[in-house]
Amino acid sequence: MADSVVSFVLDHLAQLAAREANLLYGVEDRVQSLQYELQMIKELLNTTKRKKGMEHTVVNQIRDVAHLAEDVIDTFVAKVSIYKRRTLLGRMLRGFGQARLLRHVAHKIDKLKTTLNEIRDNKDKYDAFREATDQYAAEEEEEKERLQSLHKLRRDVEEEHVVGFVKDSKDVVKRLQEGGSNRKVVSIVGMGGLGKTTLARKVYNSSQAKHHFDCCAWVYVSNECRVKELLLGLLKHLMPNFQQQRSGNKKGKKSVADVNNLSEEQLKKQVLKCLEKKRYLVVIDDLWKRRDWDEVQDAFPDNNNGSRILITSRLKEVALHAGDDVPHYLRFLSKKESWKLFCRKVFKGENCPSDLETLGKQMVQSCRGLPLSVIVLAGLLAKKEKSQREWSKVVGHVNWYLTRDETQVKDIVLKLSYENLPRALKPCFLYLGLFPEDFEIPVMPLLKKWVAEGFIQDTGNRDPDDVAEDYLYELMDRSLVQAGVKLNGRLAKCQVHDLLRDLCISESKEEKVFEVCTDNNILIPTKPRRLSIHIYMGHYISSSNNDHSCIRSLFFFGPYYKVGGREWKWLLDECKLVRVLEFGSNCCHKIPSNLENFIHLRYLRVEISTEPFVPDSILNLWNLQTIHLSFYPIRTPISFPVQIWKLKHLRHLSVVGSMELRGRCSELDEKMWNLQTISGLKINKQATSLIKKGTFPNIKRMELYVKDYQGELPNLLQNLAPLKHLNKLVILTSKEFLSEQVTDILQNLETNNGVKVHVDDLF
Repeated sequence: MADSVVSFVLDHLAQLAAREANLLYGVEDRVQSLQYELQMIKELLNTTKRKKGMEHTVVNQIRDVAHLAEDVIDTFVAKVSIYKRRTLLGRMLRGFGQARLLRHVAHKIDKLKTTLNEIRDNKDKYDAFREATDQYAAEEEEEKERLQSLHKLRRDVEEEHVVGFVKDSKDVVKRLQEGGSNRKVVSIVGMGGLGKTTLARKVYNSSQAKHHFDCCAWVYVSNECRVKELLLGLLKHLMPNFQQQRSGNKKGKKSVADVNNLSEEQLKKQVLKCLEKKRYLVVIDDLWKRRDWDEVQDAFPDNNNGSRILITSRLKEVALHAGDDVPHYLRFLSKKESWKLFCRKVFKGENCPSDLETLGKQMVQSCRGLPLSVIVLAGLLAKKEKSQREWSKVVGHVNWYLTRDETQVKDIVLKLSYENLPRALKPCFLYLGLFPEDFEIPVMPLLKKWVAEGFIQDTGNRDPDDVAEDYLYELMDRSLVQAGVKLNGRLAKCQVHDLLRDLCISESKEEKVFEVCTDNNILIPTKPRRLSIHIYMGHYISSSNNDHSCIRSLFFFGPYYKVGGREWKWLLDECKLVRVLEFGSNCCHKIPSNLENFIHLRYLRVEISTEPFVPDSILNLWNLQTIHLSFYPIRTPISFPVQIWKLKHLRHLSVVGSMELRGRCSELDEKMWNLQTISGLKINKQATSLIKKGTFPNIKRMELYVKDYQGELPNLLQNLAPLKHLNKLVILTSKEFLSEQVTDILQNLETNNGVKVHVDDLF
């Protein structure tokens, strides 16, 4: 993936030179020559096919030099941006330091250029993995055609027709319906990738289960079970208005902070209360340890109503510990079933050509009846030319591994599928390993992170978000990503199988893409570019002495934690070059005033718990593309500076609840050409002024929070008609404020402008 790193660095330098040339003053010539050297390296990489051995070492050297170049330039830009914000006197006093900084960075750039020249001029290291340019050009043309036809390949996975699970599902449903009125545990046991979750989902969604039980709930566990998160996950299913209650939309309901502050015992009592008088079905997916069951089982009442708990696990001992019944052992697919599943995925219902049947069955047999391996292999071959020449290459590759160790079949197929991904998709796929096991990944934030990371390049005139969505669907078509929750017909969440997640993590270590920190590896020996922390944030900061100076992306997916001044100081001191900052379920007391030090930040997601105030310093973060803010209760608006137009590259501003602009409006007619979505914008004097000035000319989705200024609404809405790209308008207000005039304007927007209008009554 060195080519991806080099491409991003080149793109980054080009953007700096075009948009912020003043930050490179004094070293612009050297930066330009560095770009030239990197471009030559990129062309070399693009016209070669890398192999293992010495060539792999050279590729790693190129990647490391590109990373170092990125660090040198980003550090210089960060220091210069701080220098330029000083007063005139402050700049004069520090003039000597500025001159020394210029000499220092110039020396480093010269060293980088020398290193790149040495790599490029050493022909012996490159000759071994050069390929003909004509073949590469043909591959590039094929890549273009693949992207153009990608939208036609999207399809839904119909779990009702999963091969080989008809008898299994009937057996499990029968076990759930029979056995008396006492609470009973039914378990499905099998190895990873055998289809335990798929079978459980088929049973869970069956009409028999829906009709037999009063309520159903599903919760994922994982190897690192956290009881509190498990109970919160159950409450999402069991409480009809759980999301609204967490958001504080209804009077007397607990806010998200209140729910997270409840103890495990209090949460168990809430689950018991929801289930005590119902015949319920609860699915506990992927249970690993006996003690995890011991810690949660008293949350499920034995109410003599015929309630059932369905457990999936890889471990026989866990299933037997949780219930007295003999587990349902999931078998491997037969040869016939494996072949049927393979053909369904590869040929989309058509018959396999007779000349490929022998090769196909040979490859399917190597999967040893493991459904996941069959599906991934099929996803790989579905993208290849259906010819003996292409399929013979795969057969030989699989068999070479099988002669070494037949127990590694599942790993072979998964690794092979990864290696055959287009180069643009590899970093996107590996990125999925950052998330915790069995995590339901929100799709839209994921796509925005990919864009912020620089994974989506060479988009032409297309929107990067649309290209990112195409990438996700292609990963789904290749059976590397599983479709999850859908909202309004659109994919809202996705998942990655734990075997594939393991592959992402192992490959990322080798490629230096990211590291995952758990309780078992707080001290990470490398200097990762991206770090995903799955433990308490405070515990990590106190225990780790890792070098974070090169961190570009930082994720906190540990248990709920309140972030205070100590944590922010650590972030601002240790992670100055961060581009993506994701706090997960953690919330911050407040956003610090010196946020401007994160000059490279492109993506920020933060929940505020105490002071719903965004400081003016955020306006200095000119790289920001996505801001996601939330504060509970949502009736209290988040205060945001009105000079929002200073964030020239902002694409998405998402607020859970409402955002109130503050400050004096500018007399200038400034535009935010890149802004596409804005949500929770509370209508006040400042917001009205920006909309009337046409500050958001390319906006696609707008959500307006109307509590006051109802009299301004008709005139305000008329100013939306010239917005040619607006396709969805959401108005959060009281329907009593919707006058006949407002209703007519909204109908005209729908009829004449094609805007989908939705009104939510919040009061």
